Amino acid sequence: MRLLNTNTFRVRKFCFCIPRYAIISHTWDAEELTFQKIRNLETAKLHAGWKKVEGACTLARGFGFNWIWIDTCCINKEYGSELSEALNSMYMWYSNSDVCYAYLSDASNMEDPCDPKSRFRRSRWFQRGWTLQELLTPPKFIFMDKDWNKIGTRCCLRNIISVITAIPVEVFEGRKIETFSVAQRMSWAAFRETSKPEDQAYSLMGIFGVHMTPIYGEGGIKAFIRLQQEIIKVSDDRSIFAWVAHPPCNEPRGLLAKSPDEFRFSGDIGISKSIKGSHSFTNNGLQIKLPMMRHIPSACSNSPNIQFIALLLSVGARDQGHICLYLSPLETGGHFVRCRPSEMPRLSRSLDQLQLCEVFVEEPNQQRRELISSKSDRIEYQIGINLSLSARILFILDHAITGKGADFDKTRGVVTIS
Repeated sequence: MRLLNTNTFRVRKFCFCIPRYAIISHTWDAEELTFQKIRNLETAKLHAGWKKVEGACTLARGFGFNWIWIDTCCINKEYGSELSEALNSMYMWYSNSDVCYAYLSDASNMEDPCDPKSRFRRSRWFQRGWTLQELLTPPKFIFMDKDWNKIGTRCCLRNIISVITAIPVEVFEGRKIETFSVAQRMSWAAFRETSKPEDQAYSLMGIFGVHMTPIYGEGGIKAFIRLQQEIIKVSDDRSIFAWVAHPPCNEPRGLLAKSPDEFRFSGDIGISKSIKGSHSFTNNGLQIKLPMMRHIPSACSNSPNIQFIALLLSVGARDQGHICLYLSPLETGGHFVRCRPSEMPRLSRSLDQLQLCEVFVEEPNQQRRELISSKSDRIEYQIGINLSLSARILFILDHAITGKGADFDKTRGVVTIS
């Protein structure tokens, strides 16, 4: 592990007896001071990224820290082995720090973080993939604004952070993240973005306690499938299969999701009951035991005629519904694919009497080429929200709060947003 001395601005490598250190969480700007550039202090001080490094060191030094870790200048990314070790150790490094300072370059401590219009709530720091584990892991966490002034601690701001991130407030009150289901933890990353598609998977390794060799260029889907396979090796929680594809999606799928985004509706799903018997992987699928029953689709349904409902033995906290999937048999005996992947039924009645079946669920060959979409390429869905009386009054008083592209129907009390 390399650390930056807050007094001399020199980087030093520690293999044993690592000293107390502070750690920085931030979003990368166009110009950052890298490991190679900071070695020459004379030119480093002329670099656009020097101001951030100097501000972090000044802050840490003021609280008695002689050492600080900043990813931009403490990782030599020219060596793949060092980058791989860093990505796999990141969660541990944040856990072992004395304090984490989150630098929000687009926020100000002059604003109330609880104000819906504050820049704190809209900060891109909350939208990035890597900052998720950085928020969850350190023992002590402090938010700093663009001028390195304190906004507040994670503890004091826990309620508003929960609103912004959709992470239960109990996480910020000391509850271990391991007590949340795989699906719930995946949902926390559903709306976050990364510069490289593979990082959507790599940034979650520590949260699930697994390790992978990063292979940049393999594509986001393949990296995320590898992540799920590693999770399944260490966890019996079948909520990992509780995801939904974006509608309309009628193509057959396997049991593994393509991205964290497919867990966007899984935030209330609990840990599944355990079933005796292990999973086994092959190149094209997963052998697994699932409680199943025959299902007859409606006549107007554009889906296979023969279907089964498979129970994941997880329950949704919102409605206490049993989480299920639709499976369709293939010609090969005992082989299935997931059909209607944009649906995840929740059954209210007890299904304890269902027969336990050992099945092989294939992962259909997906198109290898992946499209890297910009924000402008995304499909927008119009969503109508029925407002409570107090919310209607708020929208009437301040129509601008709905934001660009929103439409408010005063008569019906419904706001339509993109």
